[in-house]
This record gives sequence, structure tokens and C-alpha cells, in this order.
Amino acid sequence: MGVKISIVMVNFNSGDVLERAIQSLIAQEYPDLQIIMIDSCSTDSSAKIIEKYRHLFDPCIIEKDRGTYDGLNKGFTHARGEIFGWLCSDDELLPGALHHVAAEFERNPGADIVTGGCRRIFPDMTVLDCPPNPEPFKNIGVQNTIEQSATFWRAALHRKVAPLSLRFRLSSDWDQWNRFKKAGARIITTPQILSRYHFTETNQTSKAGRLFVTEAMVILRKYGPLGPILPRVYRFLYMHFDLHGCYDRPPTCSVVRSHFFICTLAIFRVLIGERLLYLYNWHFAACQERGLPWWKN
Repeated sequence: MGVKISIVMVNFNSGDVLERAIQSLIAQEYPDLQIIMIDSCSTDSSAKIIEKYRHLFDPCIIEKDRGTYDGLNKGFTHARGEIFGWLCSDDELLPGALHHVAAEFERNPGADIVTGGCRRIFPDMTVLDCPPNPEPFKNIGVQNTIEQSATFWRAALHRKVAPLSLRFRLSSDWDQWNRFKKAGARIITTPQILSRYHFTETNQTSKAGRLFVTEAMVILRKYGPLGPILPRVYRFLYMHFDLHGCYDRPPTCSVVRSHFFICTLAIFRVLIGERLLYLYNWHFAACQERGLPWWKN
């Protein structure tokens, strides 16, 4: 039968995509799957959809929460599986994903986390397959290099570091990966594309912009090298150059700002080193703030 897997689904007013996510779990045809539904009293079509599939949920909890991560924490307290994961309402697992994940854990009994590839679908229906980072923990204190929807972990590890932080609205998964690493977790990768991540013009990830920057500074200060120096450098790059087009391809900033940018990079290269300087990857957030199609930049 294989290992028991618990997947927590959290939902609030995502009725237009919720059924697609649920059906992706049904299509797994995984024999020992616990689906935990947490709904924060949705007022759209979610209620009818949840009722339609209610017999599949164990349990189904409909009550107000304090956001996604509060709902997830609530859900994981009911999880009975050996392997955990979560699925947002606007995402999907690809066929065979859970069988593949279970097999990876069985082949690698020392592994605490299995992470795979993710197929990203952007608002203009552009599709990009993102393989897993071959060293997902290497730069995790600086970049979120792990695809949440394609990542699964052992219940024992989760309970060791739980709960998810409610400090963040966007980045608690990134915080959790760092906490997993700090706890000594062993992570392995599989090239298999496990999930489909749908971006829209309105979902939180697509319009986070400044919220991402605010939370990323907290993560960098907490887990990254150089203490408060690196987040300050990155914020300076973001505010004075990225928001003004210096990182666009081709650059759209003024000539004067471009020269200032080049000089500043030279100074920062000495201050923090070339490697950390070029790990800066907040350009998508700058594009979001400027109303640009961030997935194309």
C-alpha cells in the first residue's frame, strides 16, 4: 500500500479554481491519502464545491482563521500520515506525483524531504517547467529555491519544527525550509515534474511586490550571511536601481542612474563579494510594483 500521505488544502473564496485542485488529488489514485480541507468561511462557490467532495475530506473544517498559514497549522494538527505536504487552491499535483514521492522516500529511508520540479503557468498562459535546484539548501537563506507545491516532508520533521510562522503573509514556506535546514534535515531532489503552479494577475504571489521585499529582508536577516548587511544592500539595490529599470533587459533607467548603478555594484562587490551580489533576485517584485509582466522579465 505504501506510506500514508497527508495533504492539507486551505481555501478562502477560491471557488473558481478549487475543484481543479481537488480533482488533481483524486486523480492521484493514491490508496492511502488523507486530504484535510480547511476553509475560512468562504462566501463564493467554494461552499458548494466543498460539499460536493466532503466525503473525501478527513476532516473538513470550515471556520475563520488568521490567514493561510494559520489554516495550514490547524490542518497539520489533524494529519496522520507519515509524509506531509500542502496544496493551495490554485495549484495542482500532476498525475502520479504522490506515487513517485512515496517511492522516493522508500528508496531513500534517510531522506527527510523530497522536492521535485514544478510547471509554472503564467497569466498569459506561458508555460515554464522549473526543475528542482540540485542543491536546494545551498542558498536557501538568500533565495527561496524550493517549489512549495512540489515538496513533501516527513511528519517527524514537521513536528520537530512546527508550527508555521504567522509572522509572514507570503514567505512562511521559505522560513520553514530554513528551519528544516537548521534542524539538520536531509533533502533530496527528483527531476520529476510533480506540480502545476498557476499564476494569475490577482493572486497574492503575482502582486506581492513590496510585501515580498519586506518579508525577504526578515528572512535574510534571520538566516542569511552577514547579519543585517545583506538585506540592507539588497534593499538599496531594489529601491534605487531595480524599481528604476536598471535590471531590465535592456535597461530602461536613465544614463546617469546607469553610471551610478555600475559604480555601486563595484563598491558592493568589494563589500559583500561577487557571489552574494549576484544572488540578488528581486527583479520580479520590482516588475510587479511597476505593473509590468514580471514573468517575462
